[in-house]
Amino acid sequence: MASQGLGSYEASKMPRRSHRKSRAGCSECKRRHIKCDESRPACGNCSISSRHCSFLSSQPSLPAVRGAVTTPSPGPGLPFQPEESTSSRQSSPISPGDQSPVIQHANMIQLELFHHCMHSGFDLPSSSEHPGMVIPPAMLVEIALSYPFLMNEMLAIAALHLAHLHPTKARTYRHHAVGLQTHAMSIFNREMTKVNSENGTAVLLFSWLMTLHTLHDTRNSVDIHGFLDRFAHFMQLHRGVRTITAEAWQSILESDMGFILRENSKVVDNLDSGSHTAELEAYIRDSQRLNADEKSVCQDALNRIQWCLNRIDGPEKQHPSHFSTFLSLISWSVVIKVDFLRLVSERNPEALLVLSYYAMILYLCRDVWVIGISGQLLIQSVRLHLDEEFHQWLDWPEKMMNTLS
Repeated sequence: MASQGLGSYEASKMPRRSHRKSRAGCSECKRRHIKCDESRPACGNCSISSRHCSFLSSQPSLPAVRGAVTTPSPGPGLPFQPEESTSSRQSSPISPGDQSPVIQHANMIQLELFHHCMHSGFDLPSSSEHPGMVIPPAMLVEIALSYPFLMNEMLAIAALHLAHLHPTKARTYRHHAVGLQTHAMSIFNREMTKVNSENGTAVLLFSWLMTLHTLHDTRNSVDIHGFLDRFAHFMQLHRGVRTITAEAWQSILESDMGFILRENSKVVDNLDSGSHTAELEAYIRDSQRLNADEKSVCQDALNRIQWCLNRIDGPEKQHPSHFSTFLSLISWSVVIKVDFLRLVSERNPEALLVLSYYAMILYLCRDVWVIGISGQLLIQSVRLHLDEEFHQWLDWPEKMMNTLS
């Protein structure tokens, strides 16, 4: 026993062989009390012994690249937002004290949304006769890559469209659509202090997508009485596109989108008169509630509706393409006068009657998923907000909807 005690004592006096401690090793190597080589994605010891290495479950730090801007793939509910430039950091091998940006796991849902943006076109009407009038998905994506507010809203629209296509997963997709839209608005309000020639196209596309998003959310309303307020909000938001991009409009026309905008303006800048709106136009002209300027803005809005009606039910029917009808519909709230929107918000009867005629154009585009039954909901809501003496004016738009069914 004494010799054993002496041996133990002598052994304890023997110097230990020095070695570099692995303070950043994997948890499995620490549990086994062996040195970890810290290799990635799994350390050598775990790879050889077929054990699960904790490095596989961690988020590795990768070396920063000089001059590069790192854009991590966000987790659910997080926006696509570039981080600060890492140009000041030196590229170096992975080390325990490395402070490089953490690389997130790929977000599969947002990758699915991005893929949908590239290949679906969102199932919006397109012009087969004039393909140059449609924004190619690749162009939209290329611009969005430089502007996080546009990227987030583009992905939000993709989520809404997928929710429409896959009802069983609609709740998940709509959750992402709400989150991405919120991030898009937050980024836009924080960063977009001035529209100029450089960002004008991105702002225009962002405003257009936000308008479609708002229209979709509006038509999903189940409150008929409150539908009019939400629809008025949609029109005000869309009308704001014109105000936001006014300073940069000329430079936008000179951009890659210039030809598309010029061709589209040939459709939306049309005014017309005809039998469909003649009686309502006369009623507006004789109105005692409106001054001369207010009569003018109501007649202007009505004539833009008549142009479209002439092509679907006029003496020389042209059977316009779904694209031109959709373009006329979506552009109407941009080209009408701002005072018309004021009259709508004030529940002016003449303005609401004009709006009921616009409901027919919405009805013509009921097959477009962002519109759906908006036409029926609008005319029902207008009826609720008008006194009974005006209801006779709603009979004809409702009859036309039944005829067009």
